[in-house]
Amino acid sequence: MAEAANRQEFEAGGRRKEPVSSPDMADYPVREYVAAMAAELATMARWDGDEQLASALEIAVDLAKLEAPSL
Repeated sequence: MAEAANRQEFEAGGRRKEPVSSPDMADYPVREYVAAMAAELATMARWDGDEQLASALEIAVDLAKLEAPSL
């Protein structure tokens, strides 16, 4: 029965599903990326005349620049 389930997973997905380990977050500067994108979006919102949205996005920039809480 287990063999049939494994074969089905292999056939359905094209490959077996392996356990996925967590990525090393040092390799993915998520907060820096979010800050940069939010800053760009704030600029775009200003170009479109939406100061309220631009201000909210700048708050997101400030939050992203804060140190991440440790888990």
